[in-house]
Amino acid sequence: MISALPLRDLKGMPPSIELPANFAKIHTPRFECGDMVRWTGVGEEADWGIVIGKFYNCEPRRYCWMWCYIIWLAANSKSAAWCQFDTAREEDLEGFEDEKAADFDR
Repeated sequence: MISALPLRDLKGMPPSIELPANFAKIHTPRFECGDMVRWTGVGEEADWGIVIGKFYNCEPRRYCWMWCYIIWLAANSKSAAWCQFDTAREEDLEGFEDEKAADFDR
C-alpha cells in the first residue's frame, strides 16, 4: 500500500519547485528511445538494455536538472533476475553495441 511507503526527506530539496528560467535552453539528450545503453564504470558485468523513455529530473545532491532514462533491461543483464526496468542519470550511461545487443529479446 502506498500509505506504508516511507516519507522522503524533503530537507535536501531545492527551495523552489518552479522550473529554472533557462529550462528551455537545456542540452539535447544524449540518448533517444530505442538506443542500446549500458552503465559505465562497472566493467563487463554492467547491466545493459534499451532506452524506452526519458525525463528531466532534479538532482538533489547537485541542485541541478539533468536527463534521466528509463531502461528496459536485457534478459541476460545481471539485475534482470529481480527487475525488468531501471532508471539512470545520463552521466551514468554509455552507448552500447555488441553482439549481445542483436539478441535483445523480451
